[in-house]
Amino acid sequence: MKPLLLSLFALVAFFPTNLLAHGDEIPTDPGVATDHFTAYGQSDRYELTLYYPELTAGKEAHLTLFVADYFSNRPIEKAELKISAAENPQLVFEIKPLSPGVYELHTAFPENKIYTLNVQVNHPNGADLIGLQGVEVGKTLAKTEEAHSHDETGTDNWWMFLFGALAGGALVFFISRKRNRVLTTLFLLASAWFSMPNFNPAFAHGDEEHGPASGGSGYGKSVYAPKETQFLFEILTQPIAIGDYQSATTMFGTIVPASGGLGAVVAPQGGRITRVAVNVGQTVRAGQVLAVLQQNIATPDQVGIVANNAGLAVQIETAKARVAAAKREFDRLKKIEDIAAGRDVQAAEANYNQALAELQTLENKAIGANTSANSRTVSLVAPISGVVGAFTLTPGAEVVAGQTLLSITNLNKVYVEAQVYDRDVPVVRAGNKFLVTCSTDDHKSAEVRLLAPAQMMNPGNQSQRVLFEMDNPKGEFKIGEFVTLKAMNQQSSRQIAVPNSALTEINGKTAVFLKHAPEEFELAYVQTGEDDGTRTLILKGMEEGEKVVVNGVYEVKMMYLNQ
Repeated sequence: MKPLLLSLFALVAFFPTNLLAHGDEIPTDPGVATDHFTAYGQSDRYELTLYYPELTAGKEAHLTLFVADYFSNRPIEKAELKISAAENPQLVFEIKPLSPGVYELHTAFPENKIYTLNVQVNHPNGADLIGLQGVEVGKTLAKTEEAHSHDETGTDNWWMFLFGALAGGALVFFISRKRNRVLTTLFLLASAWFSMPNFNPAFAHGDEEHGPASGGSGYGKSVYAPKETQFLFEILTQPIAIGDYQSATTMFGTIVPASGGLGAVVAPQGGRITRVAVNVGQTVRAGQVLAVLQQNIATPDQVGIVANNAGLAVQIETAKARVAAAKREFDRLKKIEDIAAGRDVQAAEANYNQALAELQTLENKAIGANTSANSRTVSLVAPISGVVGAFTLTPGAEVVAGQTLLSITNLNKVYVEAQVYDRDVPVVRAGNKFLVTCSTDDHKSAEVRLLAPAQMMNPGNQSQRVLFEMDNPKGEFKIGEFVTLKAMNQQSSRQIAVPNSALTEINGKTAVFLKHAPEEFELAYVQTGEDDGTRTLILKGMEEGEKVVVNGVYEVKMMYLNQ
């Protein structure tokens, strides 16, 4: 037994196991990226991230500066920047905006040394002066040096392996008994094989939760997200703070048209469509002509029109005779106007004008009757303002009386028909605040108003049907969409709550991503409470003052899962 123990001692003493250190932590100093150096600077207003390649004294340098809001991580657009070097105040920087929050810097550093850049930011959010320390001119990227160091380390491990094998074999050969030499030597060689470099590495922690078991924040591994990626995916954050939180009662409902929110255009009688003046999806106003219908006139109607026209012809001839007689009398009196009485001349003129007006009226009526006899058209107009729905009308199409030809929807205002059970009736009363959210992951929400208390019951589940009114100017909520209705309770409490958009799920557990550095995000598993439709209570896992990702959570999650 003693030779075996000596053999194990030799293996442990001379064969290094290839232990890997923790690889999840993001280093505090810039150096995660292999194609550029990074320098950080921040204040209580802005956060600066500087990318720069290998710099050489006397040569033109191109640097990229990312300017973000410190709390929201939103790019600071159209900022006025002035940059100077503390070590050389005469150094001039040319600044060129590339995109929102991204600025390109041009300069030529005179010496190979470490510089501190002072960045003065002028923006409507406020003015600030921030220092970027550790900009090294003359330093080369460590990618090649690290690879060379790794090769040397691997060579050293192999030399240690050979030395340990020889030393352990000699020790076993001279100390062990004769009958145990072969067995011990075989055991030694097998152990050495499994102890070879790169064969049995010991991996460090990766996916398990870090941090204290109770109290504080239990974090998982960090995620390195380049600043340019954050701007591209619009990864935004929000400070965590204790605030007033109102608990809510959850109900379910459906979006239905409001009064005057859905209009139908119906054919007044059978006929043929001669013109269609709108397209599907077009926005129209009330009273606008949508189509023109030429009616089909039945035979009895046509006979009546002909009879009416014959009667009009007789009346017109009679009126013409009256006009001619009145004109002759008026002309006669005008010729003897000097001796005739003035009132007789005026009476004759009035009689002539009246006869002429009656004739014109009858002639216009005859023209309209003739037009109706030939074809009677009807303009179909929009009953409400809104958007034209899908239709299949084409010019020349035959329609029947009562057929729905077009529909117009106005989503500026809609109703929410909610199902309210007896236990929730007390919270559904005027004066309470009600919030509607969509049933999908879009997290759109809107405030609604109680329109009318329950007037009828749902016979299927005995719930009460309550109507709420909601302004929907962007048309985000559609007719027939299922929604969740939250009735906010009157009492509130001071607790930590985060927007629902900040929550995600990893390994079956609810989690958020916290921002710890300009390019570092860290996973935190949290215990959640109830939500009010837009925010969710956090019972455990987060502390006040941290910054949580509220937009772009999916992109950060993908970076976490793929690293």
